[in-house]
Amino acid sequence: MFKLKPLAALTILGSLLSAQTVFAQEEELESTTIEAVAEESAEANLGPVEEVVVTGSRLRSSTYTSISPLQIIDAEFQREVGLINADEILQNSTNAGGQQIDLSFNGFVLDNGPGSSTVSLRGLGANRTLLLMNGRRLAPSGVEGAPSSPSVNLVPRLMIQRYENLLDAASSIYGSDAIAGATNIITKKDFDGFEIEVYSGQYDRSGGDNTTVGAAWGFNNDKSSFGIGIEFTDIERTRYSDRPWTNECTGNVEITESGEIRRQDLYYQNLGYPDVGQCSSLSLAARTFVPGTPFGSIYFTPGSSNGGWGNFSESGDPYTGLAADGDGDGVGDINFLDYNLNGSPQDLASDLISPQEYLNVMAYGEMTLDGDMNVTPYFEVMYNTQDYAQTGRNPQLFPTVPALNPYNLCNPDAENGVDCGLAYDAYLTNPNIVASFGNYYEGLCANFGIPLSFCTPSIFGLLTGGYGPVETLPIVSVQGDRNNVTTEMEQVRVVLGTSADLPFLDFGTMGNWRGDVSVSYTRSEGDSQRLGIREDRLDLALGVYSTTSTPCENNVGAVLAADTAGCVPVNMYAPSLYPVGSVVGDFATQAERDYLFGSRDFNTVYEQTLFSMVADGDLFEVPGGEMAQLAVGFEHRIDDIQSNPDEVAAEGLFWGFFSDKGAFGEVDISEVFAELQLPFKFNKPLIKELTFNLSGRLTDHEFYGENETHSVKVGYRPSEPFLIRATWGTAFRAPNNRELFLLGSTGFTTVFDPCYIPESALGGVGDPEEGAYIAERDQRDPEVLANCRATGVDPTLANNGGFNSFSTEVQTGGSLTLDPEESESYSYGFAYEQDFTNKFDLSLGMTYYSVKVENTVIEPSTGYIISDCLYDEAGTGASVFCDRIERDLSDPTDPRIQLMDLGFLNRDLERARGIDYNLTFRDTLDIGVPVDLQIVLAVNRNLERSLTFTNPDGTVDYESYEGEWGFSEWRAQSGVVLSWDKWRFNWQTRYLGAVAQDPDAVDAFSDAFTASDTCLGPPDDELCRDYGETGSYMIHSLSLGYAGDNWYLGMGVRNLEDKAPPLADPSEVSGVKARAIGYGYDLMGRAFFLNASYNFDLGF
Repeated sequence: MFKLKPLAALTILGSLLSAQTVFAQEEELESTTIEAVAEESAEANLGPVEEVVVTGSRLRSSTYTSISPLQIIDAEFQREVGLINADEILQNSTNAGGQQIDLSFNGFVLDNGPGSSTVSLRGLGANRTLLLMNGRRLAPSGVEGAPSSPSVNLVPRLMIQRYENLLDAASSIYGSDAIAGATNIITKKDFDGFEIEVYSGQYDRSGGDNTTVGAAWGFNNDKSSFGIGIEFTDIERTRYSDRPWTNECTGNVEITESGEIRRQDLYYQNLGYPDVGQCSSLSLAARTFVPGTPFGSIYFTPGSSNGGWGNFSESGDPYTGLAADGDGDGVGDINFLDYNLNGSPQDLASDLISPQEYLNVMAYGEMTLDGDMNVTPYFEVMYNTQDYAQTGRNPQLFPTVPALNPYNLCNPDAENGVDCGLAYDAYLTNPNIVASFGNYYEGLCANFGIPLSFCTPSIFGLLTGGYGPVETLPIVSVQGDRNNVTTEMEQVRVVLGTSADLPFLDFGTMGNWRGDVSVSYTRSEGDSQRLGIREDRLDLALGVYSTTSTPCENNVGAVLAADTAGCVPVNMYAPSLYPVGSVVGDFATQAERDYLFGSRDFNTVYEQTLFSMVADGDLFEVPGGEMAQLAVGFEHRIDDIQSNPDEVAAEGLFWGFFSDKGAFGEVDISEVFAELQLPFKFNKPLIKELTFNLSGRLTDHEFYGENETHSVKVGYRPSEPFLIRATWGTAFRAPNNRELFLLGSTGFTTVFDPCYIPESALGGVGDPEEGAYIAERDQRDPEVLANCRATGVDPTLANNGGFNSFSTEVQTGGSLTLDPEESESYSYGFAYEQDFTNKFDLSLGMTYYSVKVENTVIEPSTGYIISDCLYDEAGTGASVFCDRIERDLSDPTDPRIQLMDLGFLNRDLERARGIDYNLTFRDTLDIGVPVDLQIVLAVNRNLERSLTFTNPDGTVDYESYEGEWGFSEWRAQSGVVLSWDKWRFNWQTRYLGAVAQDPDAVDAFSDAFTASDTCLGPPDDELCRDYGETGSYMIHSLSLGYAGDNWYLGMGVRNLEDKAPPLADPSEVSGVKARAIGYGYDLMGRAFFLNASYNFDLGF
């Protein structure tokens, strides 16, 4: 229970109070302000003083001032330069950092599900950035799994007045999550009459055009106000083929020792293969693989074969490493470009940005009743929908076809089947293959006195003879399989409250008390549907569950879903599945497709109820005549998630697709808080003002108990134009519903297992012990071997031919034992507004900030779990992380890891440090006509973004990210506005500094025969390595607008120079088509836009 007794007593006042003082409309800051620090008051109104509540405080004030670092982004200016979507505006601000999740993350598994965008201040993550609307918390929304953050896609576009980024610890004011700060989205509330507004953006190239149409009506008078607005947004699909920088395959980006950027692959060319250009060949289809045989994949070559496989041919010779040239024309028989999903027509037709539609409806109202208490009931309602349809890239499908399957290529008793051992011998006895073999081993044969004519595979005993029926893995890609997903989101948010003066508290020195009581309720519901091939149905149709490999027979007692009935035998070797060139095929019959395809459906409902009471007023007079102010309050929040997967999603029944069991749970949080401000005005030299602001909050969480947060802020004004300020505070982030209640979702990743014998410890070709374990060659550490044995694995028997990396299923899930993340942060800086001349206005600001987050909740990586368990120096296998590794120990030679548990835990320490600079300049130029000039500059200098974690053995690992992708040392935005008569010209510039790779991750220079792809090395060429850096990046946007008496028309261009996103090797930087995503670079190119509005004065 609560221990902060004095606060609790004060909150009894709340029966007449309400959660958060209504946001009165402050005098409008200059609409040209792009980002300005709100340290100074707005210019005085000539009318009655209207009190406001500034983001970062619960106290009312007659001036718009803040000791806290606060940056304001004016939505009107953003619209004038072509930015209308909240995610773009907030993610591109100088306060954002790291990799931001936006709509370019197609095909990624995201916490909030498909089609969601989030905001991360200071690069500390979306979970540590609190999102508010009109001062009240926004609830998470999304679909699938367990959404944990609000999706800014659902924020209206035309109905936003400004965004306020609070940039210090704000948990003592707003509660959980405000570690990096809070973003407060302020909606318009000054409607007067009926207004319509249209925004239209069109790109230089096809795709991506977006249109928003909105209408609003409202009125304001002395006693009441009301407004309602509706807007509709349509964003067209953009395909990879629609932009020149993504209309290509994903491939190499390497840099030579002399600084040349190379993309052309030389590795395959040097081995005799046809030219593959720059394309990586990691997603090849229209082929088949035969496990346990010496040959590799064989590719569909209709009407011919370089061996005995009928319509299939070997691509590369297993004994020479050269391209297989069965026809003797000097070029390899297989051109990988004809089999590559990467760069195929279907690949380039998939979505860079998926189409989406949004509907937003907002209404608000308030009415002040007669009486001394000025009782003012009010409400806010917001309704949003999102329709999203994603077409992703086609994945591979490679099921196991049993040996006796009647359609199996390597079943000699099947129709069109062959004995793949004899087919392989036919390849090795192909005259052209024999000649190539002899030329390659001519020197070796000569050493043994073997003439060239006898230097053949058969002399070396490489012919295998017949295998009989063996299982195969056809590797194909099927149209519409797992690459299309549609989602529908719907969110309702209702705020009901009452504010009132509290004259009964006006006694003694106390006065001006006002309270507010409110309840806000948010319900978001998301539905997703994805079509794909059911693995259980496919296995049944192939005879996997039959002892005789009979399709559709289950005589081994396998427990299958009820809807596997109606089985249809499937031919995985039908030519329709192997279209050379187009690569993506389909099943031979509609009946096969109808049976195999299923639907993966998800319904996610997130509900948040927040009851809030707050009262604030004057306590007593402090030296200088100002009044000390106090705010006290109470909040109770209930977050409930019901994320319901169907059986296909919960059990992972799609082939090769992760399982997601959803999340179910509810958490209650109760909090009391207080804020005290002491404004001393001395009006003496060097000490004009001194203001202290103290705040605290006590939280009682249903699962982890209680925690306290505090904040101290000091504002010192030695003279009227100069403010020096400092803040210190603690903050916390309670484990969210994803971390608490996620039941378990799975996926697949590549895991290195050191318990398997490395290649260096196996006998090689020609070795007397070929393929056997040779202990004296084993370079693994003794503790690794000991840990393997302690966990049930004999590291001298686990043998996969020297290959130690496997595709492994991983699972993550929630935990009710997690502790909250805790942070400590401080900032200091100054604000200066010149007063030495009235010829121009100039204001400067600087803020240094430091944030330290401890006990962070993380999902441990597979590498960390393997390292902690198997590299533990104790060698006892006693690490707690060993329990997270599940193996199949039935075969000592293949104790394969079946599942790794990546469930959440508290572990790391993270830091962010930097400096914010701000400048605003205003002047009036006389160039025949008076022209008002305004220049606004916001700059961020990133000093540190780091992560520290300590292993259970006490080893400390420190990683620093500043200067790397997402954490450039410099970020800046500038705005220049010229206004004359009714015209207005805007010029915005956005700048990102150069970034580089983590120095520890930079590859060594090498050639195409080792680790690189585009260099052959000395003496005729250079060495090269993967390229993962980029220079500074700057884009410009221009607009011109004209404001009539009741209308506005503007037009302009974004990304004036049509600057492309930077190029980087995909193995080094997260992105698409070797272009980085989520780091603030424009993927879409130059766009032209038009916005127009008209206000109908209806005489209200």
